[in-house]
Amino acid sequence: MRLISKTTILVLLCLLVANVALATEQEIMPLTDIESGMQGVGRTVLRGTEIEEFDVEIISMLDSSDLSQDLILVKTSGDVIERSGGIAAGMSGSPIYVDDKLIGAIGYGWQMADHKIGLVTPIESMLDLLELETGDLDITEDKEIALSTPLEIDDQQYEKIAFTSDEQKAAKDNILVATPVNTPLLVSGLSGRAKDRLAEGLDDYDLMPVSGGGLMEQKENDIPFEPGSAMAVQLMRGDINVSAIGTLTYRDQDQILGLGHSFLSQGSANYLLSSAYIHQMITSIEMPFKIGSPAELKGVITQDRTAGVAGKVGSYPNIVPVKVNLNDQDLAKSDTYNLQIVQDEDLIEELAATALLQAIDSTIDRQGAGTAKVSWEAVGSQLPDGTFESTNLYYSGNDIAVAALSDFIQGLSLVMNNPFQQINLANIEVDIEIKEESKVALLEEVSLEQEQARPGEKVDLKVKLRPYRQEVIEKEIELKIPEDTPEGNLAINLLSGQEANFNLFYTEQPEEAKQSKANNIKSLEELIEIYQLQNKNNSLVIELQPLPDYSSAQDDEFDSIEKEEVDLEEVESGEQESVQQVEVDHDLVEEVIETDYVLTGSLIKEIEIITEED
Repeated sequence: MRLISKTTILVLLCLLVANVALATEQEIMPLTDIESGMQGVGRTVLRGTEIEEFDVEIISMLDSSDLSQDLILVKTSGDVIERSGGIAAGMSGSPIYVDDKLIGAIGYGWQMADHKIGLVTPIESMLDLLELETGDLDITEDKEIALSTPLEIDDQQYEKIAFTSDEQKAAKDNILVATPVNTPLLVSGLSGRAKDRLAEGLDDYDLMPVSGGGLMEQKENDIPFEPGSAMAVQLMRGDINVSAIGTLTYRDQDQILGLGHSFLSQGSANYLLSSAYIHQMITSIEMPFKIGSPAELKGVITQDRTAGVAGKVGSYPNIVPVKVNLNDQDLAKSDTYNLQIVQDEDLIEELAATALLQAIDSTIDRQGAGTAKVSWEAVGSQLPDGTFESTNLYYSGNDIAVAALSDFIQGLSLVMNNPFQQINLANIEVDIEIKEESKVALLEEVSLEQEQARPGEKVDLKVKLRPYRQEVIEKEIELKIPEDTPEGNLAINLLSGQEANFNLFYTEQPEEAKQSKANNIKSLEELIEIYQLQNKNNSLVIELQPLPDYSSAQDDEFDSIEKEEVDLEEVESGEQESVQQVEVDHDLVEEVIETDYVLTGSLIKEIEIITEED
């Protein structure tokens, strides 16, 4: 038996490592070497996870002097293209090779035209994303370029290519319209109006959610993740999934490139990166597309720019775990939803609200009237005390699910879009209890057993509440008159929480006062404190306010206009002091009482305050 020295073993190991590195390194063909007529192949997945090849012919190059980046005009063919119906949504990012050298990725195709024709984003432009040298290039709307050689498709000749959404204009001018080979935004766990809401919320990104499969349960490394593999760019993962399906273009160790065009054009990005499984190709005259599911979580997408997306395998994005606990008290049914949502100020509010709407609709399995108690908490180290909490009661006569979302959307927007500091949330948990019973009541009547009271004295109020289609409820409230209340008439205002909030936040004020109030908010903590001054919908708010006393005016029969004239006249000092006190004394003393009903309406009662000497 021949012995091998340690030195020989080390040399062999070094050679082996070098060979592995060379095997994983992809050779690139520069754009300057690409010529019309060259033949090549593309790689993509039509079903399952198997990578298949299709034929490619280089037609011409579109120079960057007319565009923000170079593009390569190609014609595809072969069995794969026949089965897919042409270049399909979901094929964006499919790598294109000439002589086994990577030249770029499928990026653009034609709607309502020959789907075998497409545009390839050069790999050189995509590699720039890894270095961020020219990653923010953009192909703008209404850009047109002239072809050096006219392109003939279906017996029609085209001399120009336009990057525009105005198809009628392009057709009129006999121009071929190029659009990104859109990555289908596949959703699972979303349906009906929740899916419609998401589509409306993402309308600025020109994305249309379509139903896809849920997460594929796969063993680790079951699905390959290499150039030509299906990939998923995920915004939400878990019991509800929102994913864009495309194709992986390039992989070098842990660095990847894909799509061949932007996803949301956000520049620096924070999306979930997953492998994907393709269920079916759907043919379409407008543009064929793939139906697929996200599978194993692979890493993070860090760049989202015109030439494509870039990311890292093995590194993971900053996400927000969201837990939603639902209880339908009529059906005695409880559900829990667990989600992971990307931490993105522009997206998290819409994604979370959509998920909550779907959770409510799925659990109660109806749309209509009802009452909901919603409690939620957001946890984040940058938040005052580390948390942001809210609890409220909601009623709607026609759509309780939508009504229950209002404070959550407002509060989350306040936190994520505050002007003071960026917030990274560690967790959100929402508890929702819903019943069909209409727990709403009108403030119908208030009475006082006495007409006078002294400062510091307690008075008894009797308040009648009229619940919806039920007998009147009478509440007895003991109210203490503040010790420093001046003599004179005192207004006792009874308001629903909603009415009190409107008076507090939305009554008209001089512009100077509004500006002063805004300028006085100096921190996130103060902003949250002001937000939490809002009364709950089931609060009965009692406000005490001294009423103006015009008894010192010279003529008791002055009407309101004449009283305003007294303010401006040079009258005796005593009278002037009395009028000035009326102008500035608008402070309220407030007491809040919680009830079991969402309240509506307002009432007022007057009482005379007398002093001990009277």
